[in-house]
Amino acid sequence: MSAWLYLLQQAACSWSLLLSLGLSMGLRKIRPLRLTATAVGCGCVSLAALPLGGLLRFSVLLPVAALAPIAAWPGIPRSRRGRMAVCSMALSLLMAGCGRLLHTAGLEGTPLILAQFALLPILVRLMPAGGRTPCVTLEIHHHARNLQLTALVDSGNLLRDPLTRLPVIVISQQAAARLLPAAAPLAPGMRLISVRTVAGSALMPVFRPRQVRLLLPQGWRSIHAVIGLSPDGYSGFQALVPASVITTAEQGGMSICP
Repeated sequence: MSAWLYLLQQAACSWSLLLSLGLSMGLRKIRPLRLTATAVGCGCVSLAALPLGGLLRFSVLLPVAALAPIAAWPGIPRSRRGRMAVCSMALSLLMAGCGRLLHTAGLEGTPLILAQFALLPILVRLMPAGGRTPCVTLEIHHHARNLQLTALVDSGNLLRDPLTRLPVIVISQQAAARLLPAAAPLAPGMRLISVRTVAGSALMPVFRPRQVRLLLPQGWRSIHAVIGLSPDGYSGFQALVPASVITTAEQGGMSICP
């Protein structure tokens, strides 16, 4: 196989894998030039590593496979980067194994591999999207402290502060401990509002931070909101952002909560 054909095969397969991985993670904001540049870069590294020995080549290509999704999909929430890196490495090893198996069997692997990976993004797009909820990266600035959380966009969160009429973003008290000084029962600047829960009425501590920002597909955007503290923790996310603070167009390109 010529070097150019090998580079084309590796770049095409990397492009397909990166696209499929991003779509399966719920990332809908596709940047074709960035995706293509990352795939070509992966192909060039694979071509340059051909003369290396088996273990040395493996030690070069595996970190590239782990970092490729981060380069191809900017704005990935930190909570998902590790999972995307592991999935990318596993898929790359599977692709390499399929190629070696076809070569051992004496089959011409290039057309079959390209056809197989061309179908991957199509199959991923056909997967049902029901029951999946968008997530967003939330950044809170309060006094001299900053906090970044993975937040679920909750259409059922209709809370508003009765004093300022601002929407209430609910975060767990455990997450807020990194943002607020230890104080009992309320930190300076906090107050209580009445909320309705499944168990009945309750009082929720709230405060107005210096700045609240959301990482949306179009970039960071500041919003006006009040932060409420919940004693309950969450699984897979640390905050509930009201859907009313995000437009429908912005939600269309957001990632999906696990």
